[in-house]
Amino acid sequence: MECWLRFPKALNLEWDQCVAVDSPEEWKNIIEASRPISSILWPTEKLFPIIPVSPKPFFRRSHPHERNYRNNPSRNRSYGEAASRLAQKIAERFGGDKILVYAPLRGALPIWKTVSHFMHRLGIPDVQVYYPVTSSFVFYPVEYGIKNRKGKPASGRFTHILEMKRLKPFLGEYRYLLYIDEIVSGGMMSGHAKDMIEMRIHNHIKIIAAGIADAFGERSVLKRNQLEKMKEEGFLYDFLWEGCLQLITEDQKFLLGLHYVDYGMGPHVVPVLTNELVDYEEKVLFEREVCF
Repeated sequence: MECWLRFPKALNLEWDQCVAVDSPEEWKNIIEASRPISSILWPTEKLFPIIPVSPKPFFRRSHPHERNYRNNPSRNRSYGEAASRLAQKIAERFGGDKILVYAPLRGALPIWKTVSHFMHRLGIPDVQVYYPVTSSFVFYPVEYGIKNRKGKPASGRFTHILEMKRLKPFLGEYRYLLYIDEIVSGGMMSGHAKDMIEMRIHNHIKIIAAGIADAFGERSVLKRNQLEKMKEEGFLYDFLWEGCLQLITEDQKFLLGLHYVDYGMGPHVVPVLTNELVDYEEKVLFEREVCF
């Protein structure tokens, strides 16, 4: 597989070191030795189980969205229709402009994949995408020395700030930063946008916040109002959103196709594959139905 390693001072946009990895032991040794701020293990070329196969699966169905999951074509259609409408808005307002898409793993990956599918339908060519690795429930090891405001080991939520810092030198090459994400309560998107404003990212590039909202936006009114205010005050260039029946991909690692091995190891994403080293059938079916 291919592992992208990122460090505080960027050498390249997407990765600072790209390493071919042949085993889970080799991957773990690389992470522990290099201590990157984030990493992504992509399922390319030689595939291998993330951990040795055991009687009990490592990636258990622990989240409510994973337990007793059933494919729902109507729910998938609603998701896809929201992505199609969002793609239409982006294409109408910014199609043809030089855009850097900022799509946090894990939640934004299926949204961007679906939105970009419909953007291609509209004749919009591929744009540069950056996948930051952020998570509020994954923590950096003590030995990394990365601490939060209280002086304790930081969570992957702080990685958003580290990723934005390393991106700064590249922002001048683009006209817009399209930050796209899932909107459940809206707290994560609002928090990330506030971080960007505190870092004065809007002084370097025009920021567009865009997302798909769970429950047609009923759960995120307060936070969306905050984002609208950021737009009114000129910190965000635009804020676009569409609602769907349910963001079923939220914390559903078998649909997302990626997860973390160890919550105390830091923000290092790995593929979620079956014992046969292929995507789970529910992911394949979901992606087929949302990209109608």
